[in-house]
Amino acid sequence: EPYLHSPRDLQLSLTPLTNLDWRAVLGALGLALPLSMLFYMEQNIASAIVNSPANRLRKSPAPHWDLMVVALINMVLSIFCLPWVHAALPHSPLHIRALADIEERIDMGQHIRQTIVRVRETRLTTIISHIFIGLSLLMIPIPLCYIPPAVLMGLFVYMAVTAVYSNQLFERLLLFITE
Repeated sequence: EPYLHSPRDLQLSLTPLTNLDWRAVLGALGLALPLSMLFYMEQNIASAIVNSPANRLRKSPAPHWDLMVVALINMVLSIFCLPWVHAALPHSPLHIRALADIEERIDMGQHIRQTIVRVRETRLTTIISHIFIGLSLLMIPIPLCYIPPAVLMGLFVYMAVTAVYSNQLFERLLLFITE
């Protein structure tokens, strides 16, 4: 049976912060510290992977600005009981790779290595992809309810596995195991 969404039931309401007990505030503060550390670490890891010298980016990175923008967006989303956003880790390196000119080179041991020659740095592709993500909300009642969740999860697993092979840490761990 497909999941049916009723737009009449959708309500945007503010979080009732004035009704909280002092124990709930302390509990929220206790949970906020590890969550903020998680966001900080994930943002730094994503920006380190994207801004690595192997990607040959010309524009300088702004990790503190990225972290501040994510923090401000998450504060607004928290007030309206909406889910948080964060640096999307298989998506950001894959987006860099999609905009890159890649050259294949053969090493001494007949190993083919792909190297990035240059990256077309543009914000237009990110804006267009997020517009398409927003337009996908129009597919909520039909036909999205007929797509099995396993298909979507399989797509996400495929994207994550294909992104792992271009990760230098994974290559070193694999070399440690295979040698």
